[in-house]
Amino acid sequence: MTTPSGAPAWTRTAGIEDYGGHLQKVNFASQGVINARTDVGAEAINAIARDLVAATRTAPFAVLKVQCQDTAATAPDIGPALLMSGTRSAPYSGATPPAGFPAAVRNGDGDVTLTFDADYLDDYSVSGALIITGADGGLMGAIAGIVTCEVSGSTVRCRVTDTSGGAMTDTAFTLQVW
Repeated sequence: MTTPSGAPAWTRTAGIEDYGGHLQKVNFASQGVINARTDVGAEAINAIARDLVAATRTAPFAVLKVQCQDTAATAPDIGPALLMSGTRSAPYSGATPPAGFPAAVRNGDGDVTLTFDADYLDDYSVSGALIITGADGGLMGAIAGIVTCEVSGSTVRCRVTDTSGGAMTDTAFTLQVW
């Protein structure tokens, strides 16, 4: 998801003009399209552009699976990792992330901090700053617990606890970052 004539989608600054729309756009000579089944008129282009803007403002920048490695007391495993800037389906150790993917460190049992790059390149090689505005985690599997996420700059800290507040070990959770 990129903005062809502006900033990447994760900057959340796109307007309909970035996608070819314009509020005063009209069909040539105020005529309708020649073939309504195959041609796109000015109103339809504006509607498409508005939909793209809405998608870039609401789609998460990243969706990750995080597997805590508390018994081994090592960095968590990440994978798959779906980022607006790229996708990695093969898991990787959070201690040695591939270029462009977040690093992850174990702070304690069920306590993980993920660090994202300050900016990313889109498919058009346009750089855009990543400003994380929220994160949400959810436990995987049939276990009861809570994933609490805190955002600070380009880092997200997630704590996995049971329903009474005790740290859970070796859990897997999904994380959405936007």
